[in-house]
Amino acid sequence: MEVPASEVCRITVNAAARYQKPNLTVNSTDMTLVCTTYGGFPEAQMTWRTHNRTLDPQEAVTKTTQDPGTRTYNISSRVNGTEGQNMTCSVHNPTLNEIRSTSIVIPKKENLSLGISLAVCASVIISLIAVTLCIKYLNFRKPRRKMIHCCPQSDPEHPPQEPEIEELNPQQ
Repeated sequence: MEVPASEVCRITVNAAARYQKPNLTVNSTDMTLVCTTYGGFPEAQMTWRTHNRTLDPQEAVTKTTQDPGTRTYNISSRVNGTEGQNMTCSVHNPTLNEIRSTSIVIPKKENLSLGISLAVCASVIISLIAVTLCIKYLNFRKPRRKMIHCCPQSDPEHPPQEPEIEELNPQQ
């Protein structure tokens, strides 16, 4: 059987590289979250979820760069959050149909300030104890003074004599 020369066989090859598990960090000062991943191919989309809601792409500042040597992609995305909020960032590789995610609960500032408050209180208490001990030590080392009597003590054989009072107008 003869095969017509006009028929062509097509083969499609899809290259893909798995993205690393996203790394999620929180800046508790300004309540921003940054999610980064690298080493994936082809270019992927990073998404954010909180409380069963996917954030709009406009709510995130995302930057994608391609490594010129490996041709793989690196993605970094930043969003704002609030205390106690559960946030998840995900990267979806369309060729592998794979999603890699990382979640975090944004810590409450009270927990951070509680630790600082405890450290300050402990420092103050330790300082007060140190000052008290120094004062007690200095008082202990201070030489003791003996009681000095300003008036001579009376002798039982010679009772004190009353001073003689001269009359100012003697009678003549």
